[in-house]
Amino acid sequence: MLMQHVTAALLTTLVLAAGCSTSTPEQEQPAKADTAAAAPQAITPVNSWAHFRELRKAQGKSDAEIDEMMQARLASMKTMDRTAGDDRVGAAAPPFQFDAWFNTEPLTLEGLRGRVLLVRWWTETCPFCASSAPALRALHDEYAGKGLTVIGVFHPKAGRDDPIDLERVRRAVETRQFKFPVAVDWDWRHHTLKQWWLTGPERPATSVTFLVDKTGVIRFVHPGMEYHDPDGNEGHEMCNSDMATIRAMIEKLLGE
Repeated sequence: MLMQHVTAALLTTLVLAAGCSTSTPEQEQPAKADTAAAAPQAITPVNSWAHFRELRKAQGKSDAEIDEMMQARLASMKTMDRTAGDDRVGAAAPPFQFDAWFNTEPLTLEGLRGRVLLVRWWTETCPFCASSAPALRALHDEYAGKGLTVIGVFHPKAGRDDPIDLERVRRAVETRQFKFPVAVDWDWRHHTLKQWWLTGPERPATSVTFLVDKTGVIRFVHPGMEYHDPDGNEGHEMCNSDMATIRAMIEKLLGE
């Protein structure tokens, strides 16, 4: 059963969500609570590239249109500037300003000193994120006992302006089978993702991954989209290469 923790200010926001409140959660340490918001509408998670195709087909897209759409996304992965996060390397990781946590008590950077962190922003409607989910599970299984903490950070794209919906996040965490800590960065355009990633030059994606060393310094950035071990899918060689790079950097940081 997933554990969920939300801020006290967020509980007030949830109560006022039916009215005209534009309040945002205070930037404070989350406290334990058992309340979740009801989903304003059903949002279907994308489980894979094959499922992405099925969903677009159900929307009336032709095979040719879907092929063009998928090829464009695959091309964007190949051409993505993998140095796009180099300006963040060497910077101290900013404090967490998350709205809620699943699978853990609330975490802080101070409390995680001495561990290597992999922090990945994701959402449930993104095929890149769906394809990277097995990689996050594998890295957690492989390295958690050796000093790595994987943190998946949910940030909504569909419904991003809706009131925070923790039940939606709960469903997404369960769908992705994440057992490691998952944080919620609902207002990511103004909160943690902005501080970590969106204050610099133009970024290629929001599904960014940071590796933070044992002292809290950002040491590596994968600027977004997708990475995973070889899975038999053609055209994803760059994803396999990126995964190997991430794994090698994790091992380097664990050894320091």
